[in-house]
Amino acid sequence: MNIQLLRADINSLKVDALVAPADQKAHDRPAEDTGRAVVVTGGNLLARFIIHVHVPNVTDDDADAKLRAATLAALDRAEELAIASIGLPAIATEPFGFSTEHCARVMLAATLQHRTRARSLQRAVFCLFGAEEYAVFERVLGELNH
Repeated sequence: MNIQLLRADINSLKVDALVAPADQKAHDRPAEDTGRAVVVTGGNLLARFIIHVHVPNVTDDDADAKLRAATLAALDRAEELAIASIGLPAIATEPFGFSTEHCARVMLAATLQHRTRARSLQRAVFCLFGAEEYAVFERVLGELNH
């Protein structure tokens, strides 16, 4: 599985599935929802599917483990759908409180871990909003790949 970084609007990304935070309030979601991914159709988007995951708040207990579980759940769900490409934004930054660096370290490490067992997934595209966010993900990916 190839991991790519792209500076673009996530809605313009041509991939089989996009990852998005589930519609939730941080204090209202049950703990058992962490690590679960729900699939809906992509509607008018270029992607066929949207994979919703429950994203932790940075102040939650075990926030890193929960973000890692959410990332892996999205990737596992993509494998269940037998799709070739998935788009991932930096899902844990605003309003969940993770810095770009923190989010990049957790999500990229989880994706690199998944790469060893990828079956159908050929591309994981991190779609990043601006030059600064892109630069942080690029640096962190380089560090984790060594």
